Amino acid sequence: MYVNEFIKDLYRVKFHDERDQVLRLDMNESPEGLPADFVEEVKRKITPEFLATYPQKNRLVRQVSLHCGLQTDQITITCGSDEAMRLAFQCFGEQGRTVVTVTPTFELYGVYAAMFGMKHVAVDYKEDFTLPVDRLLEAIDKDTGIVVLLNPNSPIGAVYTEAEACAIIEKAQAAGALVIIDEAYHYFYSPTFMPLLSKYENVLLLRTFSKLCAIAGLRVGYAAGNAKLIEYLEKSEATFNVNNVGLLFAEEILKRPDLMEQQRVSEAKGRKWLAQQLRDHGYEVLALEGNFLLFRPRKHSADVVASLKEQGVWIRDYRSGILAGYLRVSTGNIESMRTFWNAFSIVDQEGK
Repeated sequence: MYVNEFIKDLYRVKFHDERDQVLRLDMNESPEGLPADFVEEVKRKITPEFLATYPQKNRLVRQVSLHCGLQTDQITITCGSDEAMRLAFQCFGEQGRTVVTVTPTFELYGVYAAMFGMKHVAVDYKEDFTLPVDRLLEAIDKDTGIVVLLNPNSPIGAVYTEAEACAIIEKAQAAGALVIIDEAYHYFYSPTFMPLLSKYENVLLLRTFSKLCAIAGLRVGYAAGNAKLIEYLEKSEATFNVNNVGLLFAEEILKRPDLMEQQRVSEAKGRKWLAQQLRDHGYEVLALEGNFLLFRPRKHSADVVASLKEQGVWIRDYRSGILAGYLRVSTGNIESMRTFWNAFSIVDQEGK
């Protein structure tokens, strides 16, 4: 039986661990979720007829277009931003050409590069944790098919200036390459490159409702770009790629800018509180942009992760590259951060 050669030996990490009743600080989700009263209010709109009906995305498309200041034909709703990434590679990822990213970055871009037979050119961060824009520009050449910019970048949280982004986009444009701008963490860092969509035709901008909007479990995101790029993505989408419940919650969230601001302020306060606790106790904290903090523990990072997991607190560590030995903690409200700190300060107290 035939198996696609790019799929056969592709390494994938599966995320199927049971994570109920734990403090989830390992995948940059919202630890607390949306306010319970808001969730109950939206749930009352979910009727048997609602669930029996095929999804319609037009209402959310109109809301997102108004939210972003774009035309409706410049937006497509996707199953999280993960699907938007895959569709971009499926439509514009020419086999044998290169995908240029910095490293470290979101791992799925490397996965999609391999899946679609592209070569991944990963440009290392500078030692001071700043983005290697000069080396990134050098890596873009006639063989480049896709360039990926996360702004802020995950997992470090560094950001590009508009001048840097424009230089990268223009060099990619000269090479006939698409630029994907991933703004998954936009709502924790308000500057956006959305206005560049009116200036350049080779840019797709991705966002998700998983982070600040706290509906990662419902898988809703969107891609924005010029109408022709969006048309190609929609030709590649499943007929009904986002479910009714996800669409409903995204619609109701966008109707409540006050709720989004409440979520933003709550996370920012928690992140600031935890960063100060860590610094006050002698830890060097890498706190740039995004809903996470990075720092080195006193004990071995893998041992800290394992010990915290036994207490129902899940975080992530890194084993290689510039972040080897670092911990990453997703941030939320002060109560969640206090729970983490109380557990962590006991686990890591040896070696003071």
